[in-house]
Amino acid sequence: MRNFIKFSKLKLRDRPESCSPSGPDFNYSTTQSVLLAGTKIVFKAPRHDPSPHGKTPQRRIRKSYSLKTARVLNSNEQPSQSWQHTELFFRSWSFCGPWFTGHMGSVSCYIDVIQLVEPNPQVNFMHPRALETAALAFLTATYGHRVYREKTGQMQYIGPLNCSTLEHLDVPSMQFDTEKTYSGANPVCHVFVPVSGSHIARFALSIHQSASGTREEVDQQVDPAPFKELVDNIVGSIRVTLSPEAQADWDEIRKNNPDAKVSETCAPLKWPADVDKDGLTILEYDPKRYA
Repeated sequence: MRNFIKFSKLKLRDRPESCSPSGPDFNYSTTQSVLLAGTKIVFKAPRHDPSPHGKTPQRRIRKSYSLKTARVLNSNEQPSQSWQHTELFFRSWSFCGPWFTGHMGSVSCYIDVIQLVEPNPQVNFMHPRALETAALAFLTATYGHRVYREKTGQMQYIGPLNCSTLEHLDVPSMQFDTEKTYSGANPVCHVFVPVSGSHIARFALSIHQSASGTREEVDQQVDPAPFKELVDNIVGSIRVTLSPEAQADWDEIRKNNPDAKVSETCAPLKWPADVDKDGLTILEYDPKRYA
């Protein structure tokens, strides 16, 4: 575990010009398990250890969810309101500098299950291409309208970055990052894994380094490596056992489309952009569309 004397949240000394903070010891993580429409997802996470600034309470995951009481994402989050979700889990973890230099940042993990508000019987998220379409559309619905500077068209966020799949899983998956375009990056690692033909489990792991400046300046002040290691450990711990129905879907897809897979690379999307009410079609940006 973190040495709570050497790496304390208590700040009594000025922070060094550069430091590598310490966070939770992943070896002491507990296993979390949940049934979602019959599909079992397992992952590991350390105990909740929030920032001293705010102390957002954790959301404890239940043993199972029916996914029949999803909530539509509000118009501030997604102007199209084309996706709805069931919230499952939230924890955050503090990272502290040595010898009472205090809190240096945090990692948080938020998990929900997303589904279309208007179900589309022609779309099966067990298909890798459908999963990819959904992930990029959901990303655009969430971030594509967030313009930072109207005159220049600069966006608040850029993504997807560092696209990949979870190679240790025998089911379709997609992983990528988003980053802020100003005042440090505050990267978020997004993971999408289908749990049925109409439901996708989404992990959002956010990194916050307590420093100011450009991405390079922030990384120089607070080493990002310990934060990224925790994110990688949590993602690497994810395991999925599909329900019989989802497994049958996946087997049929592989039989009929043996080469079907999520794209190995993907360029950042062209934002600003909107998403149609169908939740999947990316449209040219119109600030009045959902005003």
